[in-house]
Amino acid sequence: MRITDFDLDSLRHKVEQEGGFQVAITPVYPLLFEKVRQDADALHDKLEQAGFSVLLDNRNQKPRNMFEVVEFLQIPHRLTLSGRSLEAGVYEYFNTRTLQREKVSREGILGFLRSR
Repeated sequence: MRITDFDLDSLRHKVEQEGGFQVAITPVYPLLFEKVRQDADALHDKLEQAGFSVLLDNRNQKPRNMFEVVEFLQIPHRLTLSGRSLEAGVYEYFNTRTLQREKVSREGILGFLRSR
């Protein structure tokens, strides 16, 4: 789901009644960088098709604001996409529970998340 698909009550229901989300995607300035937006949308669809419960923060917010939402909703896995990370062929992974940071290849992301 995309964060703009929710209002406050439906987001609260998703978290409290349905167990929330497993993965958050936080693209850095998706309205400014078209490639980042496109890749975030594609990653969102790929992860949902693989069975993950995914929240894509598709607002044009500063990264820190998006990270605070992920922490508040207690989403355990965060993937950040930026122009720089996409050029390097990686996603920036952050485990919000263990505070582990890692760069994960774009091709290996499904296997990586399944192992977590």
